[in-house]
Amino acid sequence: MINRPRSRSWALLFLAIVAIVALILHESGQLQPIEDLAQYIVGPVQRSVDSLVGGTADLFSTFRDARELRAENQQLQEENNQLVTENIRLKEFEAENVTLRDLLKFTRNNPNYTTLAADVIGRDPSPYLSTIIINVGENRGLKPGMPVITGGSALVGRVLQVNPRTAKVQLLEDVSSAVNAMIQSSRATGLVRGQPDGTLTMDFIPLEEKVQPGDIVLTSGLGGDLPRALVIGQLTGVARRDIDLFQSAALRPAVDLNRLEVVIVIANFEPLTTPPSK
Repeated sequence: MINRPRSRSWALLFLAIVAIVALILHESGQLQPIEDLAQYIVGPVQRSVDSLVGGTADLFSTFRDARELRAENQQLQEENNQLVTENIRLKEFEAENVTLRDLLKFTRNNPNYTTLAADVIGRDPSPYLSTIIINVGENRGLKPGMPVITGGSALVGRVLQVNPRTAKVQLLEDVSSAVNAMIQSSRATGLVRGQPDGTLTMDFIPLEEKVQPGDIVLTSGLGGDLPRALVIGQLTGVARRDIDLFQSAALRPAVDLNRLEVVIVIANFEPLTTPPSK
């Protein structure tokens, strides 16, 4: 029991002497060959360990970066979806506002007309009929024969049939539709009729009248079935033969009749004749 502390002290003294001698030899450079040999032996192992540790750290860093990128991409995708939805809503509001401004402009420019705005809520599925359903009817004073227009005073058609809260509108392109018309530039008159293929033609144009594509066609008001000077469309082609009594022309409507959403009914116009109900 008494010799253990003394032997431990000698061991510590010995280690201290060895450390001092090693320090002196290191400072004098006499241990350089041994140090170089040790570095030569230990260096590759150390570099391998450093590379392994560094690679492991890079791997964990890559996993962390990938997780952060996924979270960031998900957030960006959600924000993009919100922006796309908002953009669609804004475009829809803009289109609706343009239509309403056009309708309001017609109302202001024609104070003598009593008008009712209506939404298009249906379309006849039959390929032989060209009619739409609007959400205004007899309870708002609608009657058969009343003119139906859209933005820019463009003629859409006429009320064909009324129900208490809805009405059926016969479009210009319906095969039973016939509208007295005139060419704006020459004042030549004719009859605009719907064709089975959904197109429009202007017939019974006097042969001596000069007619050309691009001419604007308006309602003439003849016959008292429609107000005068509503816009029907524009001529796209003319068929003329000297042996015929009249010439005819193809006509493009002023608006796309297949994309109607909001229309106006001129409610205080009473036609002298009304179209037969279907």
